[in-house]
Amino acid sequence: MPRNRFLVKSSGDNADGTRAGLVQLIELSATHKSCVIVVPALNHIKVSLLAVALGDQLATELIKHRKITLHNGSSIELCAQATLKNFRRANAYLALWGSEYMVEDIEALQLWTSFVLVTWIAADSVKWVQAHDVQVIYNDGRG
Repeated sequence: MPRNRFLVKSSGDNADGTRAGLVQLIELSATHKSCVIVVPALNHIKVSLLAVALGDQLATELIKHRKITLHNGSSIELCAQATLKNFRRANAYLALWGSEYMVEDIEALQLWTSFVLVTWIAADSVKWVQAHDVQVIYNDGRG
């Protein structure tokens, strides 16, 4: 099964990098019916960060209910890295501000076909890029 890997090389909570990752996931939702956004901790996620790509209404709904259904019938769920084991059957994952440990956790899942990583520290993607064919879709040039 071919796997697609996308990298957003970004430092910190760069809004442009976050937007690039979210837009990529939304584009993937056209062919991936179940998508999951994985964040380090749910209490750090804010509507304004997701609204740049989802809009205020969908971002608010996603944070409140942890799941939204898009107009194309695809779902996007939101989870913390600590609860990723409960979301292991998705087709696509977006690791927002992912560490190398989050990357390892998602790579270990069996069923996904697309994975988007938005780094917090660009160095966290080095091993992943060396081990896999990864397409860089955004680079803020700071790492």
